[in-house]
Amino acid sequence: MPRSACVTTGDRVLVDGTKAFVQCADGLAQLLPSYLARDEVDLGGLKLELFVKEITEAEELAACQSLVTFHYRDQPLFGRTSKLIVQSFHPSYPRTIGYIELATPFYMNKSRTDILNRPFRAGSVEWESWSKETARCSINLVVRIARCVVYPEFRGLGLGQKLLQHACVFARSRWQVGGLQPKFIEISADMLRYVPFVERAGLHFIGETEGNLGRVAKDLRYLLENQKRVRAGQIVKEEAFGIVDQQVSRLARAVAIMRENGWSTKELFTRLDRVHKSPSLKDLSLLQNILSLPKPTYFGGLTPQSDKFVQNAVSSATKVNGSNCHPTAIDPLLQPIRINGLSISHKSKVNRSKGTAAVQRAFGISPDDIQHHVVERLSLTIVPGQIVMLIGPSGSGKTSVLRAIKNAKQGAQGRRSAISVPRNFKVGDFARILSRRPLIDAIGVKDVASALQLMGTVSLSDAFVYLKRFDQLSAGQQYRALLAKLISSKSNVWLADEFCVNLDPVAASSVALRLGKLARSFKAALVVATPQPDLIARALKPDIVVRLTTAWEHEVLSGPDYLRYLVPRASSYKAPAINVTSATLKYALKRGSARSILVAGHPSLRLGVSRLVGGKRSALVSVKNVLRTSTDALTAADAREVGFETKQAMLRRFGARAPVTVIKISHLL
Repeated sequence: MPRSACVTTGDRVLVDGTKAFVQCADGLAQLLPSYLARDEVDLGGLKLELFVKEITEAEELAACQSLVTFHYRDQPLFGRTSKLIVQSFHPSYPRTIGYIELATPFYMNKSRTDILNRPFRAGSVEWESWSKETARCSINLVVRIARCVVYPEFRGLGLGQKLLQHACVFARSRWQVGGLQPKFIEISADMLRYVPFVERAGLHFIGETEGNLGRVAKDLRYLLENQKRVRAGQIVKEEAFGIVDQQVSRLARAVAIMRENGWSTKELFTRLDRVHKSPSLKDLSLLQNILSLPKPTYFGGLTPQSDKFVQNAVSSATKVNGSNCHPTAIDPLLQPIRINGLSISHKSKVNRSKGTAAVQRAFGISPDDIQHHVVERLSLTIVPGQIVMLIGPSGSGKTSVLRAIKNAKQGAQGRRSAISVPRNFKVGDFARILSRRPLIDAIGVKDVASALQLMGTVSLSDAFVYLKRFDQLSAGQQYRALLAKLISSKSNVWLADEFCVNLDPVAASSVALRLGKLARSFKAALVVATPQPDLIARALKPDIVVRLTTAWEHEVLSGPDYLRYLVPRASSYKAPAINVTSATLKYALKRGSARSILVAGHPSLRLGVSRLVGGKRSALVSVKNVLRTSTDALTAADAREVGFETKQAMLRRFGARAPVTVIKISHLL
């Protein structure tokens, strides 16, 4: 069984060949084969093949445990849990780049109760109202998304949405608790105030959780007064889907807080009372491990019938999502930027010296005579929301054109100018943030909630990043932070020089894709200069490409025309392939069971998902073990294990003393 298999003592398991199911009251929950689904991310310049799957290998578990450090809450979860991981195959990044974790629901959630408190019927499941008795019997018809974690450099690519969609498929076909398969899925999280990706996956906002500010003092007072009885299991015994475990854990944390701060029980309750009536940041920080603040909740149906039920309930409840701040707005250019016959030249400015005097005497020239022509008569029109990409080698004038745009005069009247701009022209560029303050204070937004929403907009949805300085961020995160600061400045013209030249292809494509989408969304005019257009062009999708080569030659192209002839073509990173003969592939897939195969040489292989290719056919397999050896070291039994009738037949195929690799696999798809 995979670690995430929803099966326990007393479940009735049905086995049919290589398939296994748990018999539930309302159907069958599949256990085997383990969950595996293919997906992809298209970054324009490159495509990444993705696999979303249950954890089946030790290295996948280790990778998932490492990813937990990127989540701002790493406390253990209560009740049944299942993780799905997402894997990519780019050689510069870890194979496991994210995971989503399903868990049993909390017993109490007022917003959920409001939605479910109406007649529902689906097969053998029905109720007239969501009473306490109904909740006690039917709470396991709801599955909760407890965590969704994505590797930082892959945020903003829709992986959270993809993981949630796969979690819905997994929950619908494989999740079961107490013999009940879920009909509904929910998620409550602080981060959803600022990054509501779950809406794009089809879930509906239904309100906020109550939190425990109003009752935590009362609950803790009772538990503290009865610590011995709680630990002995004499009280707080009711089966409440994790509530008991949470209360006991909260009691232990309260005792630890009192010990660390030298508080009496009275002091603890004084602060709890104060934080309920008038919370201060200091008290919230000190008491964060025992407080549960209200969180946005999203809810959805896992079947067409249950989702229609949720949609009708949401529309009749007339819930208004008060979790989101007002989005940042930018005043677009009133008129286009017009560049008419722009010419740029630079005159030499150097200090006189003995060396320059010697050169002047030898060649008859003076430093004052040196004038370098960069651009001659460039004409261009840039409208709001349009993306312009300046390309060309170093020294071709890209930076000079950007500088000319930046220094254009607003609303100049009665003067001839090569660049005319409207009166509301406000330009900003990707200037490095020099502040030593944490990023939450350094991007130029005073309201914390608005700052968090803005950072979510640029794909910096990481609580740890909020507390880091700019110089502590990765290069990709720094570009996103600069974009956030640019948006906060309300600039309607964005300039970027040497854009993404210090990033690898995945990070560059990710940043460029996000930048292009946001520029068009905000209707900002974006001008990007790069000497490496093949790195970002397909992700950026420019409307206009200006090719600068020499002062006397330049070319203005449409973006689509330029992309059509851009070389090299988009790269694609897929699961690694293991090439075998057609006969070996046929043997490997026989009856779909786990078995060993033999391949020539010592190819570089990793455990986990690979594509077994034999002739025109292929299949996805999981590599379980790799043994590099030689034919003379294998026995007759080994030869039979890898599909040969005798050792002599194996030697005829591979030769004596030939290097070979024994690969143990199981068939996935």
